Amino acid sequence: MTADPPSETYYAGRPATPPAREPRRGGHGLPDPVPSRDARGGGHGLPDAVPSRDARRGGHGLPDAVPARESRGGRGLPEAMPGRGRDAITAGHGAFRARGGGRILGVPSPLATAPPTQPDADPPLLPLPPEAPVLSPEQAEPLTEIDVDGESLAAEIDSELAAQAGEPEPAPSRAGTDEWHGIVLVTGTDTEVGKTITTAAIAAAAQAAGLRVAVIKPGQTGVATGSPTDAEVITRLAGPETVRTLAEYPEPLAPLAAAKVAGLPPLDLSAVADAVRAEAGKHDLVLVEGAGGLLVPMGLRPSGEAWTFADLATTLGANMIVVARAGLGTLNHTALTLEALHRRGVHARVVLGAWPTEPELVHWANLGELVPHLVGALPSGAGSMDPGVFRRSAPGWLTPALHGVLDNWRVWAEEAG
Repeated sequence: MTADPPSETYYAGRPATPPAREPRRGGHGLPDPVPSRDARGGGHGLPDAVPSRDARRGGHGLPDAVPARESRGGRGLPEAMPGRGRDAITAGHGAFRARGGGRILGVPSPLATAPPTQPDADPPLLPLPPEAPVLSPEQAEPLTEIDVDGESLAAEIDSELAAQAGEPEPAPSRAGTDEWHGIVLVTGTDTEVGKTITTAAIAAAAQAAGLRVAVIKPGQTGVATGSPTDAEVITRLAGPETVRTLAEYPEPLAPLAAAKVAGLPPLDLSAVADAVRAEAGKHDLVLVEGAGGLLVPMGLRPSGEAWTFADLATTLGANMIVVARAGLGTLNHTALTLEALHRRGVHARVVLGAWPTEPELVHWANLGELVPHLVGALPSGAGSMDPGVFRRSAPGWLTPALHGVLDNWRVWAEEAG
């Protein structure tokens, strides 16, 4: 290695004196275009675009976008919680010395909270009440039957519990909670299925249970035939408090058709509903017997549109009893009627209008399918019974829902078979 060249150097025959420079900057005769930096800043002739940072921040010429931090945090994130020293975190873990934990949430550290204050001095003790004298077994008086009355004690406990609950004791009920009261409509899966006899049986059972019963027949047809009307049959068999027929027509047709043939005013839906509500205000149970099936035209609305027994049910918001046959074909007819009522939001149950004296396989099979919907089954020929026998027997044909006593279909089936 040769010595440093003299201050004057010849380039292409000309003397050239390079500008003086400080040690460790510039080179090769190039000027220093940026202010001087400390030993850790810049390089390769690049300008220092950001203020100088200490040895543990920034780098690679990137700006310092956040305020300088102490030896906490990391990745340039701002410190969102009060600072804490390494010793407050744990002792002897140098990994936390400079980088922090990163992603610190704004939750105060439980270690950084103030230490609990010293508890106050114990409060002065209150004087204890004098102890009751302890009696020996010989001194204690034995309890006798006069001292403890079990029934009185039980009544007192019940009264106290009722008072704490804040609810009045329920009044005794004459009937079960599943019974139907108010307005109940009776329809059938077809004509001649036993609607009238079933209506009479329900009326008889309800009266035996102590209810005031009214029966309404909106439209009676076929009076010209001379046969007893439905109101007359119900009166003879059950003898309810009130029996009414709102309109009668000569021919044995559907009510609307019979009215047109006879040239008589058809039934008005609003008038029928008002008459039923009027009787409901005076009786515990109002049974309304339809004509034929559920969708038979009963009369006309003011608009001239026909209305059905299903429309009366929705107008009154009443439950419906569907009287069905026990023989072949009843499953389809019953299902169609129940589905039509269900679509209209009408609650309905089924009664078999005439259980045969000698049931066959089809009757037992149908009974098994219909049991989930059944609330009664009348024996065949019940309408020809003596009224006294009919009234005494009616509760045994109906379940408690219809004020009867039939509570076991297996026992009923054994007796019926």
